Amino acid sequence: MFGYRLSKKTDTFAEQLPLVREWLTTDKGRYFLASEGRMLQTVLPRIFGHHAVMLGIGSDETLLEYSQYSQVMHSTTLTPLVEAPSSSVIQINVNEWPVQPRSVDLVLLHHALEFSENPHRVLREACRTIMPGGKLVMIGFNPLSLWGICRLLGMGGRVMRRARYFHHRRIEDWLTLLNFSRCHLHYGGYFYPLSACLKPMHQSWLQNHSMFGELLAGSFYILVAIKDRAGMTYHPSSWEASNEPLLGTSYARNSATRDAT
Repeated sequence: MFGYRLSKKTDTFAEQLPLVREWLTTDKGRYFLASEGRMLQTVLPRIFGHHAVMLGIGSDETLLEYSQYSQVMHSTTLTPLVEAPSSSVIQINVNEWPVQPRSVDLVLLHHALEFSENPHRVLREACRTIMPGGKLVMIGFNPLSLWGICRLLGMGGRVMRRARYFHHRRIEDWLTLLNFSRCHLHYGGYFYPLSACLKPMHQSWLQNHSMFGELLAGSFYILVAIKDRAGMTYHPSSWEASNEPLLGTSYARNSATRDAT
């Protein structure tokens, strides 16, 4: 009854991304993004390492702003779109990451699964790049929330109805098969979208009262999972202490060739 059939024209992450970014420029979208940013500020400073990779629905500038709160030295944003040239933004096929296996300390997935045509593949690619002991930080829409109900009733906007919301336990089951454990869950954006219509002072009151954390009614969740070491002793690769790019030189050479043609 409340289902929304994806049109074949916009069934890929790359095709849906411009529509989602347009929604993020609305008042409700900006409020939602700001709520996620505040929550990330409390999660990312606990993560240390050399390399972080990010894939999500926000603009590249927004994702890079998130990364500054972590203790990771180098951050790279992956995107399926053609963006402005940058050493920290790389265009990829989201189903085939050109990132070396077990080379990344942190992967941030910002609603990448909800709008992906193949969420299992995206998650598997993300987990493949994370080194033992590294962390996956995934931001997802909470289906068991007021926002989830509004979306089912068709009140979230057309592009939001196209998203597939995953319960965090389902994601945890997938991660268990991918050798991840010790998942930590954080909720935010309580009573959204009603909270977006309140006055700033009332919005601050909702944000500052931790009692809502027990209600599990946050419009989004942040899942932090740690990759198991599986009894192995990890020896850092030589490129970790150097200035070598995260992507292989062959990929960079092929990209340059494609651009020239």
